[in-house]
Amino acid sequence: MVGHIIFGLLKGFLSIFLVVNAIFFIFQVIPGDPARIIAGENASEEQIEKIRSELGLNLPLHQRYKNTILSLMKLDFGKSMYKQVEIKDVLMQRLVNTFKLALFTVFLVLVESLILFYLYVIFRRFESSITGVATFIYSIPNFWLGIILIIIFSVKLKILPMSGYEGLKSLILPSVTLSLSLSVVLSRFMKNSAEQIINSDFARFLKAKGVYGLRFYMHIFKAVLPTIITVLGLQIGVLLSGTVITENVFSFPGIGSFMVESVLSRDMPAVVSSVFIVSSIWVIVNLIVDILVKFSDPRLR
Repeated sequence: MVGHIIFGLLKGFLSIFLVVNAIFFIFQVIPGDPARIIAGENASEEQIEKIRSELGLNLPLHQRYKNTILSLMKLDFGKSMYKQVEIKDVLMQRLVNTFKLALFTVFLVLVESLILFYLYVIFRRFESSITGVATFIYSIPNFWLGIILIIIFSVKLKILPMSGYEGLKSLILPSVTLSLSLSVVLSRFMKNSAEQIINSDFARFLKAKGVYGLRFYMHIFKAVLPTIITVLGLQIGVLLSGTVITENVFSFPGIGSFMVESVLSRDMPAVVSSVFIVSSIWVIVNLIVDILVKFSDPRLR
């Protein structure tokens, strides 16, 4: 187990290193001068050059790369080029909001997927119809679904806030937008795994021993649990990427909207720091999921 964790950490560090390198070098070739954006349209070349010197943009490429990597290793993200505030402070505030959104979304995913799973179990004759509706829901793009929910619940009914963060009510529409497609995937995996186990020798062995009712389904649930943990862990990664679009649709002050703002303003330290944090969370989540799957499935220990 210890060796597996060490190997997972090494893979994670390599992934983060490659992602950060990709972002850094992409930023060197995309058009747009941060100093010119900060200075404004009417700024003189002397003013732009002064800003470029203050931000270290006139340093050689290898020196900027070295400074970026060393800063990340020390977890010193520096100041935002555009807003001149500590990136660490902004990231902490935005991360808290994104975590709240992610936790509420995961809760909705579990509830919705269980409801859909029981619909599959109870109404087996209508499986194709349920699958058709679920596939339609899954195919709806998040940004389009978000806009439709805003029109219905914010503009027409005026019962939920349209944008920003004002507490639990502000989490409902973005979380529903993110959770619907994810719950379809999880419920399908749960259904397929349960069917395989119910038709397996393991289920027949339980029945032969006289295990029925709630005890029988608890054994089935334990057998399905590794699949649920694996899929849910993968969906958290999808969730982190999906919040970038959804947070911007709802003007939600999370890390996804902060990344988009930073890219548009060519704020490289803010973008690299955001990507570093999101990549680190993704690696940690994957490692935790691997450990939980091994503990929940005796065959993998």
